[in-house]
Amino acid sequence: MNEYRFVATGDSFTEGVGDPQPDGTFRGWADRFAEMLAERRGPISYANLAVRGLTVRQIVETQLEPAVALEPELVTAVAGMNDLIRPKLNFREFVDDQEKLIGTLAATGAQVITATLPTPGQGAPLPTPLRRALVKRLNLSNAFVRRIAAKHGALCLDLAVMLPPGVGGWSEDRLHPGPDGHRAAAQACMGLLDGEPPRRLAVSEIVAADPVEPTLREQLRWAKQFLVPWVKRRLRGESSGTGVAAKREGYGTISS
Repeated sequence: MNEYRFVATGDSFTEGVGDPQPDGTFRGWADRFAEMLAERRGPISYANLAVRGLTVRQIVETQLEPAVALEPELVTAVAGMNDLIRPKLNFREFVDDQEKLIGTLAATGAQVITATLPTPGQGAPLPTPLRRALVKRLNLSNAFVRRIAAKHGALCLDLAVMLPPGVGGWSEDRLHPGPDGHRAAAQACMGLLDGEPPRRLAVSEIVAADPVEPTLREQLRWAKQFLVPWVKRRLRGESSGTGVAAKREGYGTISS
């Protein structure tokens, strides 16, 4: 019997950043989702093409053709944050890229799952004007993603509803969900396949809640550890994904 084929495309979230394993590699919601699928369906074929730091256009250019070639029955396409956090953004081109990514995958006949994007955790000490600008972009982007998903018959995981910024579930960098958030996203994907609506995480489900107002010391530590390296990469024209390969470029079997 042929194994069910699942391919994940995207950026750092789908790669699993924020959900580290003891050996230093990342697990992530897509790996967790694949394991849940295997528990339900038996052994499945799973590929994960996601690479951190990529914009939607870069994902279209590097992952779309390989994903289509793998002829998946289920494919996830979650991306956009790397576009939205950049100072300059051509929103029309960004929406066109989302349309091409989701629409091309849906045209293969595979079931497509995409997602809205949550506002980063409040522990990220972004200046108020920058946070407001990001929230405005996120709200607009999420509206378009919902519309594109509906147009192409894709399922849309509403992470914007599930992971509010004032609740825990975020990793140390406050830009990526932590293990709790990744686990919740995987469970919500299974719920989507079963026709269940997403729900907001309760504080009782989270190991530790995010600080609402980080101290100055925490702000300085966050800036040194996460903001300064990001700025240096931008000045060099690099991304966090420079030199990083997809962890599952081809199918591997996942068993229950």
